[in-house]
Amino acid sequence: MCGSHQILSDFEAKAFEGDGLQNATARPKGRRIRLSEMGHWCCSVIGTCLTHEDLLVVARKWNVNIEPDARAFDVHGFFVRKAGEQGDISRAIEKMLDGRYGGLVRRVSNITEEDRLVEFWNTAVNDGFVAGAYWAIISHRHVPDDLRNRIFGEVHMMSHLLGGTARKIVGAAAELQARVDQMERRQERWSSQMRDALDERDGRIAQLQDELGRSRTLLQKRAASAEAPDTGKLSKLNAKQERALIAARTRARQLANELEQVKHRLTELRKSRPARAMQSSIATFDPVVGLCGKAVLYLGGKQASVPQITRAAEAARVSLLHHDGGLEQSAHLIDDLISRCDAVICPVDCINHQACLKAKKLCKKMQKPFMPVTSRGTTTFQRALAELASRLNGSSAGAIEHRQ
Repeated sequence: MCGSHQILSDFEAKAFEGDGLQNATARPKGRRIRLSEMGHWCCSVIGTCLTHEDLLVVARKWNVNIEPDARAFDVHGFFVRKAGEQGDISRAIEKMLDGRYGGLVRRVSNITEEDRLVEFWNTAVNDGFVAGAYWAIISHRHVPDDLRNRIFGEVHMMSHLLGGTARKIVGAAAELQARVDQMERRQERWSSQMRDALDERDGRIAQLQDELGRSRTLLQKRAASAEAPDTGKLSKLNAKQERALIAARTRARQLANELEQVKHRLTELRKSRPARAMQSSIATFDPVVGLCGKAVLYLGGKQASVPQITRAAEAARVSLLHHDGGLEQSAHLIDDLISRCDAVICPVDCINHQACLKAKKLCKKMQKPFMPVTSRGTTTFQRALAELASRLNGSSAGAIEHRQ
């Protein structure tokens, strides 16, 4: 049994005690290092290679009682201590790690040269397989201590960088959520206006129908009476009311179509909301990996925002080309700029539409990425760079085998 307070106190007392990995590597038996032999290195292994949900799976299997108010930090600390002890829980965690990252473990067991181990690690980091590669390297005895210490330091710094990136993503998500809320309020106003217009239309149609009915009744009465009816005047009035009724019905159909378009726009907007995606684990992507040395044309935007866009491009190691989209600069320059760049980013809220369509056609002809974005802000530009990097670089595992 382990409540949240018990987990925390045990972790504070024992998580960083014991012989380190150095004593474990001195033992001659076998080529693998058991998890229980890693000492305080267990903390980085548990935190990097397993999720909080993985730890809860182990807890349920071995009847470990996790209190409802236990923090993720408390649970992590408890399992770090248990991983450093010989026992069922340590063996269960080790079995889970070997089962999940078995392919990478076998790769490392067959690599003896330090240069190839370094190449293996760098490739795994670039391809996004940090957790599996870290467990494979840290658990093999033949990996040199200085290389193991270096990789431990890199993983430690990755955790800090991940926290900073997560805060930026959360901020961007909040900004996007605010825009979605604004669009929903605007759509509600449009819907209200449409409902009012439809109500007015229905009232007008009902009024015209009443007038038409009265006119027909009057015509019938005069036709049946002894005195000669003025049929020509009544026919003109009848035709006029018929035309008004047709016009009202045509306007009604137009309003109904406009309402359907508004509903469709709202549906598309809701599909693009990232709120639920933010509840899952946050993946990071470094635009430098895919865009380092690339040339990107920023087509459009205000001249005042160009310095901020330029700094963002320099931070991503991107060579930035800029054209105002035909506001002041000649549109004939666009052909030359697109031929010199690797991709085009176009803020559709601040550009000549003819220039935008021209750039889109040229990019399609030259087989270059063309990315329209909704606004000219720096944050939107940075997100566009990240997506371009994903298109240009891809995310295949390469020579690294990954098993989930």
